[in-house]
Amino acid sequence: MPVTFRNVITGDRQEVSVQPGQTVRQTVESAGIIAPGNQFSVRDKDGTVVDNDPAVQHEGKVLQIGPPGNVQGGDAA
Repeated sequence: MPVTFRNVITGDRQEVSVQPGQTVRQTVESAGIIAPGNQFSVRDKDGTVVDNDPAVQHEGKVLQIGPPGNVQGGDAA
């Protein structure tokens, strides 16, 4: 079962077949979604960074690709 990656900036989605032994980050890079060496984070539906999780743990899910680090909301007022 593939993992669907959604780019939070462009909204583009791409389904990727998971290879055994790959982390989520490795799956994104090997699929060519983000070039190796670029800064990004992958988050699950709860906003938890899952970059180093085994990709097979997220089969059938939609993961969000976006800027690295912690993303915090807030009111600019």
